Amino acid sequence: MISIREDLKRLVDDEVNHCLDDVIGFRHQCHQFPERTWQEVDTAKRVAAALAKIDGIEIQEGVGKLGVVGILKGAKPGSTIGLRGDMDALPIHELTDVPYKSKNEGTMHACGHDGHMANLLGAALVLSRLRQHLHGTVKFIFQPAEEGGAGADRMCDDGVLEEPRVDAIFGMHGWPEAPEGSVWVKDGPILASNTQFKIEIQGTGCHAAMPHLGTDQILVAARMIDSLQSISSRTIAPTEPIALTIAKINAGTAVNVIPNQAILEGTLRTVSEETRDKVLHKMEVMIQGISQAHGVKSSIETKPIYPETKNHSKPTQYLEEVSRQLLGQDKFKNIPHPSMGAEDFSYYLQRVPGCFFFLGLDDGRRGGYPSLHDPTFDFNDRVLSTGIKVFSHLALAFHQYNSF
Repeated sequence: MISIREDLKRLVDDEVNHCLDDVIGFRHQCHQFPERTWQEVDTAKRVAAALAKIDGIEIQEGVGKLGVVGILKGAKPGSTIGLRGDMDALPIHELTDVPYKSKNEGTMHACGHDGHMANLLGAALVLSRLRQHLHGTVKFIFQPAEEGGAGADRMCDDGVLEEPRVDAIFGMHGWPEAPEGSVWVKDGPILASNTQFKIEIQGTGCHAAMPHLGTDQILVAARMIDSLQSISSRTIAPTEPIALTIAKINAGTAVNVIPNQAILEGTLRTVSEETRDKVLHKMEVMIQGISQAHGVKSSIETKPIYPETKNHSKPTQYLEEVSRQLLGQDKFKNIPHPSMGAEDFSYYLQRVPGCFFFLGLDDGRRGGYPSLHDPTFDFNDRVLSTGIKVFSHLALAFHQYNSF
């Protein structure tokens, strides 16, 4: 058990109120000028410039190519905690009508990374003002390339968790399904692994009016699509989370020609390596069997994107204690099932203990809050104060972490 001092709660609340307008302004600026994966040059400069205005922050730039790290040493000795926020945007045309709408055509912060950056900056502002109460060191990790670029892995390879060594790391994601200002978490797997696949079907094309003179690659593709869906329902236990989705089909150029090739592409999501390997093997067997039955040749190419995001028990319990004491019992939830989304925070968790959690965005609007990756999505400014407080108290109470 840990204890959050009432005087520290008041001090953090005062500091959050003091900086919140600036933090919101920073988010709006980031939202207005989004940059895609591995293109976050101006975003990194904006982050570094904001950190440079904060007393006591040591800044490291170019970590893992475009990452920015702020290091704050407390007035008292202690361990090192890592706090992470991602920086990249998505190739989506924004359809909101907010005054800070994206000025970079075809690119927007549709996953809330602008909110993640603002949340982390706010924590840096608050903790710098409360250094006399801080034990140990805080690393504020602003990471590029979460959206498929594995920026976390690259930052880790570049030593972001070393000198000083991070004892535990925490990250958050704005969550449209969770009530505004709540914290949701799960011990163990909270997000799935992501493995992309591409199936190529090669056969003999022919005139559409004479299908007996060739092989029908589109028919074979349809058979595969139908059959592959049975893997999750008949090969894997109903209690094991899995999502196998074919999301892209490419075949044919004319309505009266059966093409000699068809290509299927999709994603496999699982929360264990054993299940992933079992599914990929079954896919290979099924694809070859269907191909042989229809007289075509097929191949499958797989590409691992991210491993599952698997929370560690000790830091997850610590987050729960902090959140319950800070927000109240009704604002915290242990979720029973993982999301089948994927996150490169998994790479940090492979190297050091840590916890990734969801921060509720749902403001109760009719029709529900826009989902992640939706062109009408916009991070809820009203939850920034909650996110900043959670991050700040995770750092301020970290000297009690080893009590778990």
